[in-house]
This record gives sequence, structure tokens and C-alpha cells, in this order.
Amino acid sequence: MKGQLRISVKQVVSSVIRNLGIQDAAMRFHDFVEWAFEAERKIGSYVTFDKKIVKLSFKDKRALLPDDFINMIRVKGLDDINTYSSGGYINADIADKELDLEYEAISIDDEGYPTIASSHEDAVSHYLMYKYKAKDYYNGKIPRYIYKDMKNEWGRLCGQARGNDNMPTKQQWSNISKYWNTLTPTKNQRNLF
Repeated sequence: MKGQLRISVKQVVSSVIRNLGIQDAAMRFHDFVEWAFEAERKIGSYVTFDKKIVKLSFKDKRALLPDDFINMIRVKGLDDINTYSSGGYINADIADKELDLEYEAISIDDEGYPTIASSHEDAVSHYLMYKYKAKDYYNGKIPRYIYKDMKNEWGRLCGQARGNDNMPTKQQWSNISKYWNTLTPTKNQRNLF
């Protein structure tokens, strides 16, 4: 995960509520937490969620998924078999055995709130403001250009966060350049490269 620092969604939500001067913060708090999770899914970069591997115990063609499960990457040994998850279980047409599940997991803070990569804070904050102000736009309380500006800024920051996260590290760039420099062009039958 490239050593990303993580911060609590609670910290981001509290900051947005304070910056917007929202009076009914207690009533809106959980909406903001859900929107923050939506923003993270939309950013969807390599560091958005933790990657984990656990043993799944299949019994009666199903296994219980972990509590922090977000998305299945793969089940080792079931690459060609149709699997699906529902109701907190993964179902597969296999006999009783244990297999490794590689999956994306949500990380949480000490209070049970999701955490986000600290580099996503600006993007998530703008998504929260954009979603909160959408109601005012639809009710005619703010002009379209303000709403569009908020939406565009969210889109810009989302792309920036995703791009920065998926950018290779210095070591990865070095490895890429070493590999690239070992490539040699090959000639075809007409001695053309």
C-alpha cells in the first residue's frame, strides 16, 4: 500500500460539517459517513482499500465472508469455477475444504469508523460538500454554476487522487526502466524492425 497514512472518516466529516456551518450535524453525520465511503469507491485506486488474504472454510458449498469484506479479488483454486457472494457468504460448487480468499477490506479506526488514505482527504471532502449541496441545487436554492463548479472540483480531485495513488514509486520506475532497456527489437522476414 505504498506506506499510505490513513485517517478516520470521522475527522474528514467533522471538518466538512464545521466548514459548511451545518447546524443539524448530529442528524446528518451518518449521511456524510456513507457519502465518504461512496467517494472512496469512486476514487477506486490501488490504495483505496486494504488487500488481505484469509482462509475460507467451505461447508455445504458455502463459506462465511470476513466482516471487513468489500470486494473479492480471487479465491485461490477457484479461478475457473463460478463463484458468487450473497448475504455475507461466498457460494461455490465445491466439496468441503479450506481455500484462500484474497479480497479488498475496509479498514476502521478505534471507534469503528472507516478510514481513508490521507491523500484522499481533499477529494472526499469535496465529494461531501457536493453531495450535501445537491439538495439545495435541486430545490433552486443555489445557482447551477455553483453546483457544477462543486461537481467539477470533485471530479478533478478524484482523478488527481487516483492518479497519484496509481503512479509508480521511484523503485518501480527504476525497475520499469531496467526492463525497458533490456528489450531489443526483433526483425521480421523482410529484415524490418
